[in-house]
Parts: sequence; C-alpha cells; structure tokens
Amino acid sequence: MDNKLANHINTIKAEIPYVDIKPYSHNIINLTLASVAEQFGDEQAKKIIASTELKYMGWGCWLEKY
Repeated sequence: MDNKLANHINTIKAEIPYVDIKPYSHNIINLTLASVAEQFGDEQAKKIIASTELKYMGWGCWLEKY
C-alpha cells in the first residue's frame, strides 16, 4: 500500500471515534476522503468508507451515489 494512502487511512481512522464529539472531525474526514479520491480515485475512497464505520455514520450514501 502506498505510504500516502496509508497515512490518509490512519488519519480517517483516528478521527472516527470523535465524530459528533470534536467539532472538526467531520471536516477532517471529508477533506481526507476528497484527497484520497483526487490522488487515488473515487473507488479507493469508497473502499475506505465501506471498510470502516463511516458507512454507518452518514458517509454510506456515497457508496450508492457515485
């Protein structure tokens, strides 16, 4: 796995427990997913959503939309 991609995934996983607790967790996750999509493609961003709790936390709609 690409080191940049691994860093993005780690950033997302680190923020998941703080969604709805810390004020900027949603923004950090959204920006990181956008960066993954830009650098590695939409499918990779979808894989991250599908393989984490994000699919149950409001990001699951992206799996069906695009």
